[in-house]
Amino acid sequence: MKNTLTILFITLFTFSLSADNYAKFDSLKSEIAKVSDKEKVDLLIHLSEMYRNVKFDDCIIYGQKAAVIARKLNNTNLEGKAFKSMGISCYISGNYETALDFFLKAADIFKKSGNTLQQANCINNAGLIYDEWSDYTKAEEYYQRALDLKEKLNDKGSIATTLINMGNINFYRFNYQKSLDYYYRAKLLFTEEGDITGVGKCLNNIAVIYKEWGNVDQSVEYLNEAVDFYKENNKKLLLSKAYTNLANTYCDQYKNYKKALYYYEKSLAIKKEVDDLQGMAMVYNNMGALYGNMEDFKKAESFFDKSRSLYNKLESLSGIVMVDQNEGKIAMLQKKYNSAREFFLKSLKEAEEINLNDYVSANQEYLLKVYAATCNYDQFNKYYNLFIKGKDTLINQLNKAKLAEIEAKYMAEEQLNKAINLRKKNEKSTKVIAKYKLLFAGLIGTIILILVSFILYLRYNRTK
Repeated sequence: MKNTLTILFITLFTFSLSADNYAKFDSLKSEIAKVSDKEKVDLLIHLSEMYRNVKFDDCIIYGQKAAVIARKLNNTNLEGKAFKSMGISCYISGNYETALDFFLKAADIFKKSGNTLQQANCINNAGLIYDEWSDYTKAEEYYQRALDLKEKLNDKGSIATTLINMGNINFYRFNYQKSLDYYYRAKLLFTEEGDITGVGKCLNNIAVIYKEWGNVDQSVEYLNEAVDFYKENNKKLLLSKAYTNLANTYCDQYKNYKKALYYYEKSLAIKKEVDDLQGMAMVYNNMGALYGNMEDFKKAESFFDKSRSLYNKLESLSGIVMVDQNEGKIAMLQKKYNSAREFFLKSLKEAEEINLNDYVSANQEYLLKVYAATCNYDQFNKYYNLFIKGKDTLINQLNKAKLAEIEAKYMAEEQLNKAINLRKKNEKSTKVIAKYKLLFAGLIGTIILILVSFILYLRYNRTK
C-alpha cells in the first residue's frame, strides 16, 4: 500500500498538444500582458499548471516568473502558492529533490505570511517526498510537524489527511495496531466533515491491515465497501487502488488468479486513464508476479520490464528493489539459478542502500536457497551467517522492547506498591493520632471533673 499525493485544494490539468490547446495557451499568454501584476501572478501559476503534463521546462519557467513578480509585490501568499505549485509539478514528474526544495521554500514563505494551514500542507508534502525515498523516519518527522500545526487550527479534514500518512508510515514499519489507530481516527474526522472520499480511503487502508493480520474475509468486506464509495463519487484513482488491493487479496490469499487478473486489469485501465505512473508501475509488478504464479513466465518478464522502466523513470529505488526481487523469484521457479542469484544480489545491494531491512533479510534468505541448490557452500555459509545475524538483531530489538515493557511494568507496579504502602502508613498514623486524641480528651475530661469536684468541695466547707 503506497500512499498517493495528498495535497489539498489542487486541480491537476492534463492536456495533449493539440491545435485547440495551443490556442488556449496563446490566449492565456495574451491575457497576461493586459492585467495587473497581482492578476498576472495568478495567471502565470495557472499557465504553469497547464504545462505540467505537456512541457515540464515551460511549467517551471512560468512558475518562476510568478514567484519573482509576487516577491516584487511583497505578496508572500502568492509567492508561496507559486513555489508550492512548482513542487507539485516536480513531484508528479518524479523530480523529487527539486520538489522537496520547492515545498520547503513554500513552507518558509507561508510561515512568514502567517498562513499556517498552507505551511502545514507544504510540510506534509515534504514528508511525502521522504516517503517516496523510503526514509520513513524523516517522513514521520515532517508528518508530525504538519499534524501539530493543523491540530492548532483544528482543521479536521486536513488533520485526517496527515493522519492517513502517519498510518501509512507505521504500516510500512509493520506497526499495524498503531497504523489502524491512525486510520480510524482519520475516518472519524472525515465522517464528521461529510468527506465520503476520505471515509472510503480509510476503509481501503483498514482493509489492508486486516489482510495483513490474516482476517481476509473482513478485509474483502471493507474493500468492497470502499469500491462502492469511490464509484458513487467518481473517484477513479482511489477506485483503482481498491481494485489493486482486491486483486492482491485474491492472488495471495485465495489463490484465485483469474479473479485477481480481472481486478488488476480494471485497476490498470483507470491508472492509464489518469496517467498515474507510480500506480501503473506497481500494478505491472504485481501482474508480473501473478503470471509467474500461473507459470506464464514470458508474460511475467514482460510485465516486470514495464514496471522497471517506469520505476527508473520515477527514480524510485524502492520500486526497483521490489521488481528485482520478484524477477529473482520467477527465475528460481524456472530453476535458472544464475539469473536468480544476479537479481537477488542486485535487489540486496539496493535495499541496503536505502535501509529496506525487510527486503535485505528476504534477499539473503533467497540467496541461501540459490547457493544451496547450486551446492555453493562457501557462499551459503556467508549468507546464512548474514541472515542469522540480521534475525538476531531483530530478535535483540524485540527482546529489548520486551525488556523495556517489563521494566516499565515493574516500575509501575513499584510505584503502585509505594503508593499503597504510603496510604496504609497514613491510615495507620491517622488511627494512632485518633487514639491519642481520644486518650487526651479522656484525660482532659478527668482533670476537669477533678477540678470541678474540688471546687464544689471547697464551697461546701466554706458554707458549712
